[in-house]
Amino acid sequence: MTPFFGRLWHSRQRCCCRGTPRCRSPVIEAKEPDLHISPIAAPDYQALFDAAPAPCLVVTATLHVASVNQAYLQATKTVRDDIAGRYLFDVFPDNPADPSATGVANLRASLQRVLQDRCADTMAVQRYRIPVATPGGTRVEERDWSAVNTPVFDAAGGISHISLWFGASDLHDRKMAEAALRKSEERYRSLFESIDEGFCIIRMVFDERGHPVDYVFCATNPSFRHQTGLVDAVGRSMRELAPEHESHWFDIYGRVATTGEPLRFENQARALDRWFDVFAFRIEEDDGPRVALLFKDITEQKRMTETLRRSESAAIESARQAESERYRLDALLQAAPVGIVVSDAKGAILLANAAHRQLWGERQPGATDVDQFDAWKGWWADHSERHGRLLGPREWTTARILDGEQHPRDLVTIESFDVPPVRRTVLITGAPVRDREGAIVGAVVAQMDISDRIKAEDALRQADRRKDEFLAMLAHELRNPLAPIAAAADLLALGKADEARNRQTSGIIARQVKHMTGLVDDLLDVSRVTRGLVKLDKTRLDAKKVLADAVEQVRPLIEARRHALAVVVPPDPVFVMGDAKRLVQVVSNLLNNAAKYTPEGGDIELAMALDGGEVELAVADSGIGLTPEFQALAFELFTQAARTSDRSQGGLGIGLALVRSLVELHGGRIAVHSGGVGMGSRFAVRLPRLDDVAANVVLEAGPAATHGACRKLKVMVVDDNADAAQMLGIVVEAMGHQAIVVNHPRRAIERSRIDLPDIYLLDIGLPDMDGYELARQLRSQPETARATLIAVTGYGQEQDRLAALRAGFDQHFAKPIDSARLAAVLTDSASAT
Repeated sequence: MTPFFGRLWHSRQRCCCRGTPRCRSPVIEAKEPDLHISPIAAPDYQALFDAAPAPCLVVTATLHVASVNQAYLQATKTVRDDIAGRYLFDVFPDNPADPSATGVANLRASLQRVLQDRCADTMAVQRYRIPVATPGGTRVEERDWSAVNTPVFDAAGGISHISLWFGASDLHDRKMAEAALRKSEERYRSLFESIDEGFCIIRMVFDERGHPVDYVFCATNPSFRHQTGLVDAVGRSMRELAPEHESHWFDIYGRVATTGEPLRFENQARALDRWFDVFAFRIEEDDGPRVALLFKDITEQKRMTETLRRSESAAIESARQAESERYRLDALLQAAPVGIVVSDAKGAILLANAAHRQLWGERQPGATDVDQFDAWKGWWADHSERHGRLLGPREWTTARILDGEQHPRDLVTIESFDVPPVRRTVLITGAPVRDREGAIVGAVVAQMDISDRIKAEDALRQADRRKDEFLAMLAHELRNPLAPIAAAADLLALGKADEARNRQTSGIIARQVKHMTGLVDDLLDVSRVTRGLVKLDKTRLDAKKVLADAVEQVRPLIEARRHALAVVVPPDPVFVMGDAKRLVQVVSNLLNNAAKYTPEGGDIELAMALDGGEVELAVADSGIGLTPEFQALAFELFTQAARTSDRSQGGLGIGLALVRSLVELHGGRIAVHSGGVGMGSRFAVRLPRLDDVAANVVLEAGPAATHGACRKLKVMVVDDNADAAQMLGIVVEAMGHQAIVVNHPRRAIERSRIDLPDIYLLDIGLPDMDGYELARQLRSQPETARATLIAVTGYGQEQDRLAALRAGFDQHFAKPIDSARLAAVLTDSASAT
């Protein structure tokens, strides 16, 4: 296996548009290194990458940070470990204080173009801010940057990474120079980018006596940097870039600028450590003559000539360098993060790096041939029919490569030679080493520890399984109440039931609707909590009152299952800061679980204890208990303990997840302990205790004012669901008021001018015009402007209530409507004078 930068620098250039005329930008295509053992190893490309003066950021195709060089870290004031592996725009978001910031959008669009067009993309200059630490605190500096975003292709031709090379343009003068040169740049751009030779345009600088003393680069082509080694040359002088540059270069170019005579010559630039073949000629510009240079680096040709003259000394030097590179190769192998083993033609291990020894342990035996691989333990882990089977000596990757197999890729669980042994799942790949005739003379094998990835995949599979179980349970739990509701509806449709049977049927429907509403409320609760939408109404509470209210809610279930409930609390009040409704929900959920999962006639204890600055609320039972595996996942969403096939306990597997979230919102924590199956369970909630134990003053509300005699109201019901509208109208009339049922909003507007209703019950999801717009139109009519408007909707979250109030509604009711609350609203309206 070769690290990323090994693949990046062992690459070749090709056109990202596959040779089409519109693009000549070279991009880097990843190429796996040749696994032949060579006497000279590649340089340390990670060091070269870090030494590059231009900032560079490398991201994966999913835009996660793969690597950065030192210049990038210095430019952005970031730390490598803080950003590596993170999503690019999580690390560098737009400035939240600047709503006009477009940096993220522009960069995202550029990267999408690279992924779509498979071509390099050069961005315009962008403005961004970075925090800078100073003795007086952190201040923000504004910087300008432009980026060349280049795709990196893998061996299969797919884009594996994108490299982002950044160039700074912080100087105002340079910006002005770039603007002034833009016209000239556009004129010569096609020529610049179409040739392999270096090309530049320079402006000569003369002293007061007319002698050429320097020149300034006005424009360069893409090959300029490769040919000269000079970076960011445009707008800078040669003396600035290379102070020791020989004066004869200025004399030659000054003569061309003065006389206009072109010149072809070869000469050495010692300051650049290069030889050049140059053709210089004058060009005329609006502000004076310039000198154009077409040149090629011929250093290698000169060096080859020199090498031929000094062949003997060069051979000796090459041998010395080869020995040095061999040591560097060994150091590189030892530093590689994957285990690497080099074997000879028989399978004898010639070289093993540190990562290999870490995988297998320092006490691993040697091997002189493949038959001795039987001392190494490994089991197939590829989920095929051989999954879990022990590997034979000749099934190991090295043995199969030596037998001629090409490109093996094995997933194996290995057991190390440590004491005690450690098992790891590793991905093993390799390739043969061949001699000049192509015969296999050895093998190179790389081993990558992917145990953590396998565990993560297993966790995802378990989460997916829990999700499927939850969906099945949700379907089951929703069907359960629908069955008696449907039966009750059929019975009512027959019209043969007496009043007692009707009351019994109505009670069944009410109970089942309440059960379904509870299921929906649980789902909405867990959705709101997990998205951070729950707002707690915190007040100073006596925790003993919380326990009493929770017991009162669960008592019918406890008594129905004949459990013995013991409540143990301190004699004095114990105060906490919290939302009374939510804390009662926490304790009642725990009591409800204890009652459901404890066989009839069991024992349940609810206890409160003080521990320093904390209050512990614990629910213990003698029920079915929990396995160690379930205890570790008890508070995860959609997790349920083992249940009977009839699913008689009910529930969706979200209660404990909701409990944990609510406890954490109160600054507390929750834990579970069980001795195992059949040994009962204990859930303990710990909350911060208030220091001040003085009792709150609770003002008792006085008796309600006596209203005058109620009058009969006109109530318009508007709902496009005819059955729902009719049933709500029947309920209104049963409460002693007149119901006007309408199924279309425009018909409602027409009748409202005639009937002048006192109260409107408006569904929100209406055809042609939603309930919000209908409310606004009713408020705009003089005849109905002062009527009471009540929103009736299936959406019951806080933002839905606020949306209704903003649209002009007086109240908001979530479906199914609470009949008692509706009756109270109608009574209050009818009693008002």
